[in-house]
Amino acid sequence: MVFFKCSKSTSAFFLFIFILLLNSSNVSAAGKGKLRGFVTDSTKGEAIPYANLALKATPLGSPSDTKGYYFVPSIPAGRYVLVISCLGYQTQEKNVEIKENEITQVDIKLVPTSIKLQEISVIGQKSVRENEIDLGLQKINASELKMIPSGLESDIFKALQSTPGVSSTGDITARHYVRGGSSNQNLVLLNGVSVYNPFHALGIYSAIDPEMISVVEFYKGGFGPEFGGRLSSVMNIITRDGNKNRLEASGTAGLLSGKASVEGPIPGGSFIMTGRKSYYSKSLSKYFNGKDTPFDFYDASFKANFSLPGIMKNGKFIVHGFLSGDKIKNNDPMIEDYDLKNNILGLNWYQVWSSPLFSVISVSYSGFDGQVIPNLSQAKTRSNTVSDISTNWAFTYIYDSKDEIDFGLDHKYLKTDLKLQNLFNQESGLKKDATALAAYMKYKFYRYEDFGIDLGMRLNLLSLAKKIPLIIEPRFNFTWRLSPLFSVKAALGRFSQEVTTLANENEIVSVFEPWTILPDNLASSEATHMLLGFQAFLSESFNVEVESYYKSLKFLAEPNMKKFLPGDPDYVNIDGQAYGFELLAKYQSSDFYMKTGYSLSWSYKLNNGIKYFPRYDYRHSLNVLLGYNLGWGFSADASWTFNSGMPGSTITGFYERFTINDVSSLDPEITQPAVLWDRINMKRLPLYHRLDLGLSKRLKLDFADFEINASVINVYDRKNLFYIDLKTGKKVYMLPFFPSISVKASI
Repeated sequence: MVFFKCSKSTSAFFLFIFILLLNSSNVSAAGKGKLRGFVTDSTKGEAIPYANLALKATPLGSPSDTKGYYFVPSIPAGRYVLVISCLGYQTQEKNVEIKENEITQVDIKLVPTSIKLQEISVIGQKSVRENEIDLGLQKINASELKMIPSGLESDIFKALQSTPGVSSTGDITARHYVRGGSSNQNLVLLNGVSVYNPFHALGIYSAIDPEMISVVEFYKGGFGPEFGGRLSSVMNIITRDGNKNRLEASGTAGLLSGKASVEGPIPGGSFIMTGRKSYYSKSLSKYFNGKDTPFDFYDASFKANFSLPGIMKNGKFIVHGFLSGDKIKNNDPMIEDYDLKNNILGLNWYQVWSSPLFSVISVSYSGFDGQVIPNLSQAKTRSNTVSDISTNWAFTYIYDSKDEIDFGLDHKYLKTDLKLQNLFNQESGLKKDATALAAYMKYKFYRYEDFGIDLGMRLNLLSLAKKIPLIIEPRFNFTWRLSPLFSVKAALGRFSQEVTTLANENEIVSVFEPWTILPDNLASSEATHMLLGFQAFLSESFNVEVESYYKSLKFLAEPNMKKFLPGDPDYVNIDGQAYGFELLAKYQSSDFYMKTGYSLSWSYKLNNGIKYFPRYDYRHSLNVLLGYNLGWGFSADASWTFNSGMPGSTITGFYERFTINDVSSLDPEITQPAVLWDRINMKRLPLYHRLDLGLSKRLKLDFADFEINASVINVYDRKNLFYIDLKTGKKVYMLPFFPSISVKASI
């Protein structure tokens, strides 16, 4: 019966798309043509995302997408001046001729500016498409990462923590929590492939090296139907293509790790390879209050793209891969060790067809392997493997009316294997494999200059979990430009999730977070997002965004707080809610950049009738980021963060707990002191605030270019409380005053 319903839904879905393609106003009006092309960097040949293209003295134009492609439909035949602009590049004007009922292709090569500050500018300036439907979306390029004082390593996840609505539980973690959702509700994609363990060194840093990043699209909520499988957010990381004009190599040495990259042209395209390896783990000792930190990690990536213009015009093939590994080897038989690995391999085919249609077809594999090696400690053996084989067919069709339709299929075969050892050294586990199939469609109404609507839905035709999720997930977004300077935006959507990590979010530091398809006793998690926002361009250099949100969470997978018997389930379904208000202000000039974000938020969960706040429930959060071009190759930046105290539990007393280590000899004298807690997370830690400073210097010599970066974390040495050690009663603080330096050389 389920298969019949799915087949009927599939037929209706594709019939709806076919009707839209036939009946939309796509027949070219008399005397009109189209304009398309690619925007690339003149020095490296890499795609330039989000460039603005406009036909002078007309309202016609389009931004380029993440691959540098742009398309402008329904242009009256004639001669025009095409204006191309993008921060960090010289504005260019190009004469074009539009012919009736023809597609004119004009490829653009933009020249980088010599102003160094513009190389560290953020994306997100006023776009040609004023009715863009982008509520909850933050676009970040690799250059913005350089503006945030990084400590030992620059990091994309730590950069996100300065975004309103994104929180963390301490200085030593890159795990992020978005608008009241758990960390496992965040989907991390690398070139469209799921990354199951995107962290290094106990989650302190991202495993994805910023050197390889071209652009990041971060959706805080209300994301489109092309994304599925998570409840809270989507981070879509797109890596660089590599230099198409010449061979180039670079190396960076810091206090924690060294990294190198090489890139250059190949027949019909380019390649890039990056690698990073830790070599001095003792530099992390300040992250752990002077304790030795025997971390050893590495990551490596490659990407090659090529085209066959003689056979397939406007087509490009991309082969990409990513490897990472983490080992925590304590060299002490009384302490457990850890071993974690990622393996990713993917193939993408990007094609612009002769009609206003383009497609992306991809095949990928993502694997994760993690294990806890107990040695002679009291820890128990645990291991987890994940194998994810996915295919995706995505199509976009652009009408002469400027409307767009996106549709596609997502297919995933997922296998998870979790092995555990109980108190009696008996092995148990959860091994599952299943196939998921989803179809999606969204129609964007762009025909009205001041009004944009995005109507979409995602159909879950086959599900991973035994208790199937929402069959239909509707998504709705709209933008209404009330004036040239002011817009109102809204979004509404339903989302589901069928995988989870079996971890306790209340743990101070969680090393091993195994993934699994939801156990059969759990229902698939669901969420409803409701968003309302406003955007105002107060000047060409200054804009303000205000967003409010409400998120209803159902059937979340959480540890069973009332597990007493072996037969009781380890995890149960609970509910939750999150809501809040966010403000983001940005200012950009030729020499100065400012970004200020504030959020006021609430989140809570309801478990067995007990209402509590999760650890990441900050009530107030304020982040200020400043960047300034000092001239002579120097640039300075500063970051100040303020948070109200995060929740914590208090101790009401202690008791003696009876323990059993050997079932053959029950000794009532074998007891251990245990903590008696008050209600979970009912108190708040003290206020948190921290100032970080950074300074960079660029040097250009005959044989190489150098970049020296110095930073100081926690400049005024604020003692921010992290937790209290239960064994000693000692207060443990977050990062103290911490200077660092790194040197990068490029040839």
